[in-house]
Amino acid sequence: MNKNISADFAARFAAMSISSLVESFNAQVGNTGFNSARAAHDVALIDELIARGIDVSSVYSNGNISFAKKVVLDEASGKLRLQE
Repeated sequence: MNKNISADFAARFAAMSISSLVESFNAQVGNTGFNSARAAHDVALIDELIARGIDVSSVYSNGNISFAKKVVLDEASGKLRLQE
């Protein structure tokens, strides 16, 4: 994976608000295309959410990210929840 792409995504996500990060996650729901840039994007996005103390366990487990459903942030618990 290109380290520059990973660093670019990490820097972009570091500058975003949490609500913008959630919007970025939701924009990927239903996107079935996959390549190294998408992988770098997904990893950087999850890493930034975790770095900010957001519980991503509803969409991330054992290195696997699920974009099956949109999420919302439960601000009280700091947890991503699947959107109903």
